[in-house]
Amino acid sequence: MFDSDDEEEFEDTSVQEQQFFILGGSLFSIGFIVIAFGVGWILGVSPLQNLNWSWSDLFIGAAAVLPMFLFFLFAVRVPVRALQKIKQFLLDELGPRIVNGSILELFILSIFIGLGEELLFRGVLQSWSSQYGVVIAIIFTNLLFGILHSITRVYVIIATLMGVYLSLLLVLFPPQNLLIPITTHTIYDFACFLYIIRIYRQQVIAEQSEI
Repeated sequence: MFDSDDEEEFEDTSVQEQQFFILGGSLFSIGFIVIAFGVGWILGVSPLQNLNWSWSDLFIGAAAVLPMFLFFLFAVRVPVRALQKIKQFLLDELGPRIVNGSILELFILSIFIGLGEELLFRGVLQSWSSQYGVVIAIIFTNLLFGILHSITRVYVIIATLMGVYLSLLLVLFPPQNLLIPITTHTIYDFACFLYIIRIYRQQVIAEQSEI
């Protein structure tokens, strides 16, 4: 059994771990931004060449979150073993690390993730490989995108399909504006973080009530 001092030390350690995770995740995503510029320099493609500010494109990117998030809700609720395995992985690995994170911290982390991954995959790799055709560019880019998210084989497939969706957001709304997939990716990750926190807290309460 923990005494009060042990519990306080455990809580402090937990908070420190969460702060480390959020800071580490942000720095890791900033690393993606740096890699995007490095790879872009090697391939002769600027990550920013298709990034422009537009209120209308910002709105499109925000609205495009809905199909992705609805699929996420479906995936975590449907009683399919492979999907439930992914859900439990997210709860076990992300839940304790973000449960006490502030809204601002999680939103900033989401921005860095969305910006870093979209600059690299859609901004550089898709733009560069489009010289071989749009279809090939989308397939090439998102196979790599899926492999990057290799939690399980099913998750790789899901991540690849979501990457295809983000790629289509770039090419189907001319002129191409990277702001659309960046916005969608950022808000999607933020919404998922909030939902994971919610169901993680429900899981903890349920486990405590069984004790």
